[in-house]
Amino acid sequence: MIAVRFAASIFILILMGLTAMGWIWTGVHQPPAQAIAARLVLALAAVAGIVGLVALWRWRPGRT
Repeated sequence: MIAVRFAASIFILILMGLTAMGWIWTGVHQPPAQAIAARLVLALAAVAGIVGLVALWRWRPGRT
């Protein structure tokens, strides 16, 4: 079970790294109005990744 948690954590961290790269790319390649919208979506994705990591590591099988 721990190997699955590590694999899922690495996957989520890679996605969060791509989100950070997207944040930088958006600021350089899009007009300000589009950059704000894109960064809002990227921020929501990063928050979802953090929530996913917390949920992944707090969950205990067999416990209600």
